[in-house]
Amino acid sequence: MSISTEKIQRIARTIKQSPLTSFTCACKKIELGLLGEKASSYNYNKPVGIDIELTNVCNLQCPWCDTQFYADKTVKKREIPWEKYKVIAPKLSGINRVMFCGGGETLTYKHAADAVRLTKEYVPTVLMHSNATLLNGKRANKLAQSGLDLLRVSIDGSDEDTFHEIRGTSLSKVLDNLTYFSSLCDVPISTVSVISKKNWQSLLNVPDILSKIENIENLYFQPVEVDFLPYERDKYYITEQEWTELRETVIDKCASYGLKTNIGDPGFDPLFFKPWKRCEYPFTGYITLNYEGMVAPCCRLTNVVHMGNLYTESFEDVWNGDFFRKLRRLIITGEYPSYCHDRCNYRVEMSSIPSQDSPGKMKYVKKTADLLEIANV
Repeated sequence: MSISTEKIQRIARTIKQSPLTSFTCACKKIELGLLGEKASSYNYNKPVGIDIELTNVCNLQCPWCDTQFYADKTVKKREIPWEKYKVIAPKLSGINRVMFCGGGETLTYKHAADAVRLTKEYVPTVLMHSNATLLNGKRANKLAQSGLDLLRVSIDGSDEDTFHEIRGTSLSKVLDNLTYFSSLCDVPISTVSVISKKNWQSLLNVPDILSKIENIENLYFQPVEVDFLPYERDKYYITEQEWTELRETVIDKCASYGLKTNIGDPGFDPLFFKPWKRCEYPFTGYITLNYEGMVAPCCRLTNVVHMGNLYTESFEDVWNGDFFRKLRRLIITGEYPSYCHDRCNYRVEMSSIPSQDSPGKMKYVKKTADLLEIANV
C-alpha cells in the first residue's frame, strides 16, 4: 500500500501539533491516515488525556456556560466521593495528562488538592481549570503544595463592570487570589478568555492587567460557542474588523510583556474552529469522566453519553468496550451517531445523512428567557 508525500506530511504535522501525544497515539493517527475505513476500532493506546469533573457544583452562573442548559436540574449536588476517587486514580496510569475541570468549579470540591497529589503518582501532567474565586487561604496553600503542573483560570474582561456582567463576581478578587497563589509557588498559570460582542473591547487590556502577576505565562483566547445555546449568533460574534483590532492589539501587548498567546496562531478562527475531517477524541483523547464515574468520549457528551463506569470497570474494559468500539467504527466510516449531530456541529465535517438510527440534529429554540424547547429539525 502506498501513501502520498502530502498525506505523510499531514500526519506528521498532526503529530507535531500534539506534543503530549504518546508514541502509541501517534501510531493510531498514522493507522487512521493510512488505512482510512479499514482502520481497527480497537485501540492499543490509552487516550492522550482525560478531563475529570470532580463535582457539578459551581459558585458562578456564567451566561454562555452550556452546563446551565444541558445539566439535569433535578441533580442538586453530585461529586466523586473521595474513597471512590482513590479507586479511580490508579486506573489512570499510562495517560499523559489529567485536567480537573467541567461544569462545576473544582475548588468547591473538598479534596481538590488531594486529588491532584494522588493523581500525580500515576500521571505525569496534572492541570486544573478554575474561576479562582476560591483560590485563597488554606485552599491556595494546599494547592500550591499539591504538585500541580498548570493552573488555568477564566478571565473574561479587564474591567470590573464587564467582568461582573459576565462572571457575576469581582475581577479584583480573582486577581488578588492569583497574586497570592503566585507568592506561594511557581506553578505556571494560563488564562482563558472567551471572545464575544459583550467583552471584546475589555479583552484588549487583558494583557495589561495580567502582566503584573507572576507565573502567568500564556493567554488563551477562544470564541464564544453560542450555536449550542439559545442565543442569536449575530448578537454574540464579533465582526472581522473587531477581530482584527483585538488580534493585533493582544499580539503586540503580549510581545511587549513577554507573554505567550494563541490569538495569532495560524488557522485561529475567531468565529468558529476549523472542522476536522474525522473526530479524534474516541481514538486518542481527550475523553471525560464525570462526577458519577461515567466516561464519555468528549467534553460535549460528558453528561449525555456514557461508555462505561470507572467505579466498577477497568480502564481497558471501558476504553475498548463495545460502546467505544461501535462509536469508533461509525466515525471511521463517516456515519456519526445522532448524539454527535446533536452536540457537535463545529468540530467535524459530518458526512452522514440523518436516518432512523441517526435521527438528525437537535436545535435549541428560545421561547422565553428561561424556557428552552428542544425541536427536531
